[in-house]
Amino acid sequence: MILDYGPGPTADTEQAKIDLRKFGFCLIKDAITGEFFTESKARLLEQATAEEEMGLSFRDGGPDQEIKMKDDRIDQSSFSKGNGGVNQRLWMLANKGKCFRDMIVHPLVDELVGHILGQEFILSTHSANIAKPGGVRMGLHTDQWWMPQPIKPQEDYLRPSEIKRSAASSFVEPDKTLGISPPVVANCMWMLSDFSKSNGATELVAGSHLSGAHPNQQDQTIYPILNAEAKAGTLMVFDGRLWHGTGANTGNSDRLGVLTTFCSPQFRQQENQTLGLDRDLWESCSEKLKSRLGFKVWNAYGRIESSMDHIIDIEPNRIKELKPNKK
Repeated sequence: MILDYGPGPTADTEQAKIDLRKFGFCLIKDAITGEFFTESKARLLEQATAEEEMGLSFRDGGPDQEIKMKDDRIDQSSFSKGNGGVNQRLWMLANKGKCFRDMIVHPLVDELVGHILGQEFILSTHSANIAKPGGVRMGLHTDQWWMPQPIKPQEDYLRPSEIKRSAASSFVEPDKTLGISPPVVANCMWMLSDFSKSNGATELVAGSHLSGAHPNQQDQTIYPILNAEAKAGTLMVFDGRLWHGTGANTGNSDRLGVLTTFCSPQFRQQENQTLGLDRDLWESCSEKLKSRLGFKVWNAYGRIESSMDHIIDIEPNRIKELKPNKK
């Protein structure tokens, strides 16, 4: 049932689990405080400034931004300030500060993401979205847009690799008598500034995680959209099926958010964590962090050679093409 109201901030993780089940999201107040908060905010701003200075800044959410194509692919130059991009995104935060790596293995992640996905889950993407004044609303979407819908036996279906972000009609208006997909994605939004409607606080539709549907991309005025407004230091955890998106920043200050997305271990990660991890960080990573990054073998998935391996090394031994010794 889609709701026109949501939960309030809480420090009670049991209440947070109730909120997750009912609303599809919860707000944990004072989840990140003191030195951890101060370091995280400072590191984010420092990294953002450096990436901008070095021409590495990724920008989106501009009202006049044009998505350009080159050789039938999206041209990376589309996502620049010069091309009208406003909001700044930073990717692969596992490489960009210990504070960000600590978020991946935070006890609240264990408990609340674990409540959604079970004890075994892996990092899909760890990024930041600095929503800046003038940024437009992203539009509602679900992070399980790629999940096939339940079908009747022998019924024709949309082939999994042909599912698009713009939802097909059968995804917008599914047959709920067939059931709905379970959550296989869960998100954590670490609020490093106050989140308000005016500065682009995350838009969402409470209860939409239980609808079995994807939001209509053409007309979203029909939905009771809420903004996740909360104080800096709040952690929002939400079900990957929840309809959500960055709000429009109509104010005069930046909205700082770090978004940590997790998925079940049998699914592909958005960021290739095992390839992308800075090799110099390997020795400092705990086994828990290595596991969460995707280096742990799960039921023989993610192995290099033997399915009996537990943790894959960052530079694994590879058995190459061999020939027996001549006698």
